[in-house]
Amino acid sequence: MNPDERRQYTESNREAWNEVMPLHRRAAAAKWDEFFARPGAVCFDDVELEPLQRIGVEGRAVAHLCCNNGVELLSLRNMGAGECVGFDISDEAVAEARERATRFRIDCRFVQSDVYDIDDSYSGRFDLVYISAGCLGWMPDVGRFLAKAAALLRSGGRVFIREIHPVSEMLPFDGDDAPDVLRIVGPYFKKEPYVEKGGLDYVGRTEYEGDATQYWFVHTMSDIMTGLIGSGLAIELFREDATDVSAGHARVEAANAGIPLSYILIARKPLPAR
Repeated sequence: MNPDERRQYTESNREAWNEVMPLHRRAAAAKWDEFFARPGAVCFDDVELEPLQRIGVEGRAVAHLCCNNGVELLSLRNMGAGECVGFDISDEAVAEARERATRFRIDCRFVQSDVYDIDDSYSGRFDLVYISAGCLGWMPDVGRFLAKAAALLRSGGRVFIREIHPVSEMLPFDGDDAPDVLRIVGPYFKKEPYVEKGGLDYVGRTEYEGDATQYWFVHTMSDIMTGLIGSGLAIELFREDATDVSAGHARVEAANAGIPLSYILIARKPLPAR
């Protein structure tokens, strides 16, 4: 995909996120402010916390790609991480993250940037690149995205991904009112993005008229693993889970059908050969 085509997608998605973030903030800002008013607050569930603690974050320089309102990066800093920098394309999301970090004196920095355009001065600067749920689907070129993640790492550093499992994209979303939540309604292999307007307020569950067009891309697990390997990273852990992290498949999770709805994937940048 050429840079101009990729930028058309990401710029439209930036506008869509700037539309919806005030709604997200209205619905959840008070909750997050109360949460981070407690010293050392950490938002991760046990599924994610265990591997994060195992690889260790204390003193590590962390970059969070697609950081949204920054709550995961604030949590990583509260776990003892060193330099923490969050990157997000949405101006509104970055503004909220900066305000909360300042209000609660949590030393994180937030940068508004298309991930593909992160400045080269950040290359080789981080021990951990953290990617949270709902990031990869906004990326029109997942291989190039993962190459950027790898470029941010020092030797020996890791990419940590907690994401929506692409298998879940085949099933009805909660708002679809489908009588059979386990019936396949979409393909696993899909080259073209899903195109929508509105519908991004999964936090407050309000309906709104969106002007910006959203482009959501479904990347297979082979796309993601191949992208990591092709970026020179070695996969250390791949763990699938039946927990919904999409805010859209609570009914599938409740069906307890043993379907993978999320995953954790850790890959490491090799140390230089001696």
